[in-house]
Amino acid sequence: MATYNGGKFLEEQLDSILSQSLKPAEIIVCDDRSTDNTHSILENYHNRGLLNYYINDQRLGFIGNFKKAVSLCIPGNYIALSDQDDIWLPSKLSLAAEYISNIDDTDSPGIVYSDLILVDQDKNLINPSFRAELGQGGYIYCLETLFFGCFVNGCTMLMNPAMRSYFATIPERGALNHDTWISMIAYTFGKADIVPEPQVYYRSHASNATEVGGFKRKGRLSRLFTEIMHSFEQNDLFEDQISFASEFYNTFQNKLSDEQKSLFIRFIDLKGKSWLHKKIALRMFFRGKWK
Repeated sequence: MATYNGGKFLEEQLDSILSQSLKPAEIIVCDDRSTDNTHSILENYHNRGLLNYYINDQRLGFIGNFKKAVSLCIPGNYIALSDQDDIWLPSKLSLAAEYISNIDDTDSPGIVYSDLILVDQDKNLINPSFRAELGQGGYIYCLETLFFGCFVNGCTMLMNPAMRSYFATIPERGALNHDTWISMIAYTFGKADIVPEPQVYYRSHASNATEVGGFKRKGRLSRLFTEIMHSFEQNDLFEDQISFASEFYNTFQNKLSDEQKSLFIRFIDLKGKSWLHKKIALRMFFRGKWK
């Protein structure tokens, strides 16, 4: 778990982890120099023998803090990532362990993940499917569709020990986060599977590291109007994803198959193209991927 000024919801999340039907072998928390009551909460749980926590000597940022936490886990353990403000269903770890056992290969990086239940800060239901809220429920999850937007949330993820070494390669700059990098690793070099039912209550509030508001679904007429207006523009559609894919390609070029190299290059070559060109490319990448 990575924390930073998370005292408001932290205890409820820790209690949900401690209430898992499959108990975690260890709970590691790295705090990025919080200034609220996070330290006192962590100290209380530590004194009860429930977790180990570490306070960073200097601010590492969101991704750096997670990288440190992962590096402190016992070698050989499976690792589940946790945000500080969610609530895990009691079956989260047991179901993740069951599903990862079906795909696990000790030599290949692997992950399993689930959808989330979107709630507000008071746990009132917003949408029973976070994926549906983002418009990601109607297509197959694979490398081609991952290029255009990450459909894996790190807070739902369980990774096998082989993924641990890849975690250290995550860049700590750029617009996209560790969720996308690890997902790309799994879908490029390893295996991934999804637990069918949501296993996490995801709070939408002002302090979220991942914003939800910008992904709200639009009505059909609104979408059509937006598409017509943008079709005449040069804009930044998918530019963050393209920059991410370029960095990933440069990092792992020698490990990619010829087919994968071709796929990455096709996507990277969209940089600077018009909105309409990118939308046509999206349809080509998604061909045969719609449910």
